[in-house]
Amino acid sequence: MKKTNNIVLKISSLAIAFFVWIVVINISNPVVTRSQTVNLEVLNSDVITDAGKTYSLIGANTVTVSYEVRSRDESKISASDFKASIDLGDMYDITGAVPISVEVVNNKNLISGAVTSKPSIVRISIEDLQRKEFTMTTKITGTPSDGYSVGEVKLDKSTVAVTGPVSVIGQISKVGVEIDVDGMDGNVTGKAELKYFDANGNAFIISDSRVTKSFDTVNYSIVMLNGRTLALNFEVGGEVAEGYIFTGAESSTKSIQVRGQPEVLEGLDAVTIPATALSVEGATSDVIVDVDVKNFLPENVSAVGDTNIKVTLKVEALDKKSVTLTIGDLEIKGARTGVSTNIIPERITVVVSGLSANLEAVSNSDIKATLDVSKMTAGANNGTLTFELPTGLSVDSYTPFEVMIGSPANERNETTTTVEQSSSEESSSAAEN
Repeated sequence: MKKTNNIVLKISSLAIAFFVWIVVINISNPVVTRSQTVNLEVLNSDVITDAGKTYSLIGANTVTVSYEVRSRDESKISASDFKASIDLGDMYDITGAVPISVEVVNNKNLISGAVTSKPSIVRISIEDLQRKEFTMTTKITGTPSDGYSVGEVKLDKSTVAVTGPVSVIGQISKVGVEIDVDGMDGNVTGKAELKYFDANGNAFIISDSRVTKSFDTVNYSIVMLNGRTLALNFEVGGEVAEGYIFTGAESSTKSIQVRGQPEVLEGLDAVTIPATALSVEGATSDVIVDVDVKNFLPENVSAVGDTNIKVTLKVEALDKKSVTLTIGDLEIKGARTGVSTNIIPERITVVVSGLSANLEAVSNSDIKATLDVSKMTAGANNGTLTFELPTGLSVDSYTPFEVMIGSPANERNETTTTVEQSSSEESSSAAEN
């Protein structure tokens, strides 16, 4: 009987303890600190976009919002109860820093004290927004059936406009489509998504949402030929307008199918479109030329299919960039041992012209400037520089300067000795008198 009473007593004690714990929790209901991860909203972004620029957040686009809440209410609070935002109109221009504002939009009565965010500021990277048109290009992959070759590839659009940050647009060399012709033995039509290609012709993906195209897909048609295929070569004549540069000829048609006697076709690998048909004389933008290839075929050679093609002669404006050089940046040719060489002024400003993408990363270390002093005499001499530059760049002008050539060390010593001897002789003469 005593044992039964002990068990009852223990169970009663546990029940009482649990009841007391519930009472304490309900009475105390302590304040606890909790946090939520909240997406960061951007306000007044038109301050940037209206200026023809674009922006990106440096770091994550979320913030950690900390707040105080009663323990019994903490399960009622979620990230949607808070709004975290930055106002680009409040950006500090020098550092690009913008303060983060946090607002409680729901369950305000459950939140105790001040609400804070980590981080409290965010930095913005701003750069120019560029819109650039690209002539559509076609990259053929795969191998057709035996005896067949790709003749003409036609796209229903010839150019595409791409808009985005200058740094990203500069990575794009071409825009177009990749078409796999593996095993094909007849004409084909279809639709393909546009791709970006780098300078090596490799397709790559741009994940930056700020980069947009005027369209994303293009319809194509391929004429498969059974016969001899001749490549198309383009010779371009004329000079573009001052301040511009010709960057190359492009055409969606890379080759043409021809027929002829074996002895006529033997050794014939290409058709050349001469400079008389392709000129960029005085051009300040791309020149599109309609060419009928059959007019340039050798005698007794006929073309298969449509021979009319469009050739785009690419012309781009040159930009300029100033680079400062000092005597330490110059390669001195013909310098003599013990003879000092200096320039006046001490800094030479070199104006370099080229395409924006080529100029962007150019520094004084890329400008190989040579100063030849082998025929210069002591004193002041007019300075002349010769340059070796990266491909696609040229020097427009540089600051006129003089080269100061010092006297050799032994000449200075001889002069000093002569002066000392002269002084000694004068002293002796004075003593004799």
